[in-house]
Amino acid sequence: MKIAIPADNRSMDTIVCPSFGRSPYYLIYDSKGNKPIFIENKVVRSQGGAGVQAAQILVDQKVQAVLTPRYGWKCR
Repeated sequence: MKIAIPADNRSMDTIVCPSFGRSPYYLIYDSKGNKPIFIENKVVRSQGGAGVQAAQILVDQKVQAVLTPRYGWKCR
């Protein structure tokens, strides 16, 4: 299973970013490969819809679950 977590930087010492769509990076952990990877959020500076676009990035990576402190107001 692939799990994504919004991260402030590309280090295992990073803190979890409080915002899903505006997170600079996503830590993706694959329980099968047991190897975490970081991907850059290329839509972090979007004028609008960053969360939806970020979700698409994770879908493209075949992420199956997301752990995040909060989503934006459009996801309510």
